[in-house]
Order: sequence, then structure tokens, then C-alpha cells
Amino acid sequence: MNEVCDANKVSSRPKHFRMDRGYSKTEPSNHFDFCDQMKREMDESFRSNLNSVVKKSCKTKYRFYILVTSEDDFFEETKVQLESEGHTAVQPTEFFLGEDCHSSLLIILRNEDIAEHICEVPHLLELRKSPVVQFTGIDEPDDVVNLTHQELFTRGGFIMFDRAGLEHLNLCNIKKTSEVLQELSKTGKWKWMLHYRDSRWLKENARLSLEGKEKQNFLNCCQEAGILEVLPYHECDLMSRDGPDYLACLVRLQVQNISARYPVFITDTTAENAFGKKGILTMTFDSFLMYSPSLTRTA
Repeated sequence: MNEVCDANKVSSRPKHFRMDRGYSKTEPSNHFDFCDQMKREMDESFRSNLNSVVKKSCKTKYRFYILVTSEDDFFEETKVQLESEGHTAVQPTEFFLGEDCHSSLLIILRNEDIAEHICEVPHLLELRKSPVVQFTGIDEPDDVVNLTHQELFTRGGFIMFDRAGLEHLNLCNIKKTSEVLQELSKTGKWKWMLHYRDSRWLKENARLSLEGKEKQNFLNCCQEAGILEVLPYHECDLMSRDGPDYLACLVRLQVQNISARYPVFITDTTAENAFGKKGILTMTFDSFLMYSPSLTRTA
């Protein structure tokens, strides 16, 4: 928490070029322009050759599912591209059935559909838990074949407590939460997301009691270390509301943090079904401490 990483300063020697061989003044500029052009062409050639090698070396065929959101030919073209490479399209009923249930499964979404339709992926939470499932976003039908796709839900995650859970957190439990998040972050970045409204409530408590002050001081350290993130003020923080709309907020956050594998809601209320349908994992605080190591299997 308190470790400070000092970067070693490395001084570089300026390179001096001697222009004393009778060349015209314009030739060095042309020479370096030519070198820059060669470098760009070599970089492009290297990337192209590397992609070619990777594609040829990837002999493993996988199953795939495309989230279709319209009648656009885009989705059928994507399916044809993948099947022509020997991959197999599957339906949601086949995700976890048969001998192939342990083979790689690729869930494909069009990038422009992610914000509005990500929660429509069937069995989203179960897919997130599976180590054989990968998610990808594409802009063109051939993005997966050409290795130009965007990886989604790759690793890590974030947690959020409801207000009741926060009220029961003592300093010891806050420290345990920090320790768990640091341990989880060894395999992918994890964060604790805190509403602005809850942050103000904790600061008010810090003025009223010594324990509240100690809790706030530790949370400040967590924030400085990047473990805790106080969310910007938004509709959940309006004083006219009884409290945040945790479900809508977590759905929005999972789109904003699209590389995070798990969104975790820590609560003692029975809200698992509604949140699970949106791909959000719900746990009690004790369950989070007990089962958190399992979150690194796919994260």
C-alpha cells in the first residue's frame, strides 16, 4: 500500500552527425525521410507476416456464438467467414452440453452493440465464470479471422457494496477487502467502486468518531493506491432518491469497464436473480472473502 516505486532516470547521450563530406543540405533530410519510410514499411510488413504466422499456427478450432441484434447481413457474413475457417457455430442451448462443453467458446458482439445489448448475451454470468469462454468485439465481419478484433471481459473486475454493507464494514473488514483486491490484482486489475454519495457519508462519519476517521484515512490510502475509485456524481447520488439504483449502475459500469471480467455486487439482500441475468455476480461479504480466489481462474 505504502510502497513507492522510484523510476531510475537514464540520461541519453545526444547523437551528433557530421555533415562534412560535401553532401548538399537537402540530401540528409531526404535520406532520413527515406529511412522513415523504410521503417514504416518494415513495421507494416512485420505485423502482416506475424498475423499470417499466428493464423497458420492456430490449428485449434473453436465454437462460436454471434449475438445477432438485427437483420443486417453483417452477422451472416461474420458467420460464413468463421465457418470457412473450420470453426463451429453453436446455439445457447449447446454452450455447456456434450463433449464439446470444455472446448474453447468465442462470444462475438458487434462493437456498436455492446453498450445497448451486452446484457442480452444468453447465460452471460455463467459464461464469465467459465475459463474456456472468450468474448470479443468486432467492427467488420473478418475481424476475428484477421486478428483485428477487440478482446472483452479479459481479466480483473470491480466490486461495489450496497449501503447496508458499507454500514457494517469496520476498519478490520475494510483492510481485509483491500488485501483481497490486491491479491486478485496479481492476475488482473481489481477495483472497489464507491458512489460519491457513500463517499460523502463516510467523510461525515469521520468527523463524528475516531473509528470513522481511521476508516476514512485508510480509504484515502486505498484511493491513492488505485484500489478504490470514487465514482463521479451521477443520478444515483441525488438526495431526492432513497438510494442508488445499483442494478442500472452496475450494468453501466460493466460497459465502461469492458475489459473487466467480473462485476461483483456485495450485498445481503436476495437480489441474485435480477443481477445474475445482467451478468453481475452477487455475494455476501463473507462469501467474497471465502470465494475470492476462484475469481482468478478466469480473470
